[in-house]
Amino acid sequence: MAPMLPLAARLARYPADTLLAAPVPPDDAVTGLLVIRGLSAQLEQRADAIRTRRAELARLDDDLAREGARLDDLQRRQATQRDEVARAAQAARLAQRRSTGAAALAARQVEDATRQATSLQDAVARIEALEQAAEDRLERAAQAAMRAHHADEAAAAHARAQAIAQGPGPGPGPGPAAGRGAPVPGTIVTGWGAGTEAGPATGITYAPPPGATVRAPCAGQVDFAGAFRSYGQMTILDCGRHYRFVLAGLGSLAVSTGQALARGAPVGSMPGWSGQGGRPTLFVQLRRGGTAIDPAPFL
Repeated sequence: MAPMLPLAARLARYPADTLLAAPVPPDDAVTGLLVIRGLSAQLEQRADAIRTRRAELARLDDDLAREGARLDDLQRRQATQRDEVARAAQAARLAQRRSTGAAALAARQVEDATRQATSLQDAVARIEALEQAAEDRLERAAQAAMRAHHADEAAAAHARAQAIAQGPGPGPGPGPAAGRGAPVPGTIVTGWGAGTEAGPATGITYAPPPGATVRAPCAGQVDFAGAFRSYGQMTILDCGRHYRFVLAGLGSLAVSTGQALARGAPVGSMPGWSGQGGRPTLFVQLRRGGTAIDPAPFL
């Protein structure tokens, strides 16, 4: 191989001169020259293909680099979003705990105020006063937050105030026909406005069967559930929009203060009765704010 290297180098530089000077027939020299030219063309084509491939690989490298940068950016944004979601979830949990604590405190305040009341009217008036005070506090907090340019806090406080004003339910809707929406089966012994020793009746009194189930006459939240004065076991149900049903005279309760109820849900049951003594009755009163109104259209 070594003796042929000078010849190969000369052929590469001066192919035609080298072949013509070689001691071979002219036809063979021309044939050799054509062969070398063909090989040169093939080598040039291969070189072009290699250069094209290298350019394509370079472009692929650039594309991969850009995609890698985009992937890194996407991963950073995803990590940021995960952190934001985690912070939002933590804030929501804290807000939920605060809300739950506030709701429990409000329920205790309502229950305490009701137990201190001297009459049904006084009990409902105390509940209304507590609600109004809470609504006023939230509105003041919203105004203070707005002055401090804390729009989110102001909106949240205003929304809570509106929720208190709206109440936990839609208000009592029209009752079914023929009084089928009565909270308990039985006969009416005293109708709305009927004459009593204390004056016109401010509610409806039913004489239900012993142990009959008493059901919620509206959807809403229990403001009070417990014994009250001479009424026995009593429930005050907030129907929303400042409407409240008072159910008094139950033997046992199946609900607790602060509990949400659907219309028709069991509230408790009437006492048993052996026929001796006075027959147990259920007193049903509907109040709009501080005023008793006829509950019949809603039962």
